[in-house]
Amino acid sequence: MKVDETDRMQTDEVIAKIKASETFLSFFNENNEALQFPELPEYLTELCEQKDVPQTKLFWEADIEKSLGYQIFKGRRRLSRDNAIKIALVLKLDEKETQRLLTVSKNGQLYPFIPRDAAILHCLIHGISYMETQETLYDLDMTVLGDEIK
Repeated sequence: MKVDETDRMQTDEVIAKIKASETFLSFFNENNEALQFPELPEYLTELCEQKDVPQTKLFWEADIEKSLGYQIFKGRRRLSRDNAIKIALVLKLDEKETQRLLTVSKNGQLYPFIPRDAAILHCLIHGISYMETQETLYDLDMTVLGDEIK
């Protein structure tokens, strides 16, 4: 599955089809393939290839322990929301790509009405690096990436 998902239905299209279908089963049978997300390991590998960033460089620059990173790429460990954001910043993903990574990794998307999320969105939109994003969060007295409450 390609990272560029231009063939995927947009949210409003899916909702319109759900509304128009008599039963969910009929909707699902007709649209099942369009609703599928790629598996996270495959998606991450493709993102790294597309952005020409080797996994080891990604782990180093995103401050993700190498063994954890490899386990995530093999599907043995879950990708946390903060680590997904760190990966997005290092890979220089745009807002849409980042939201998709968060969705594929089964994490909540960035929500602009939450101050920390708004700060991260600002950094993503303006191409601010991972380290500068960390500094921004720290300067704003917000939780830096990787200090998630466990």
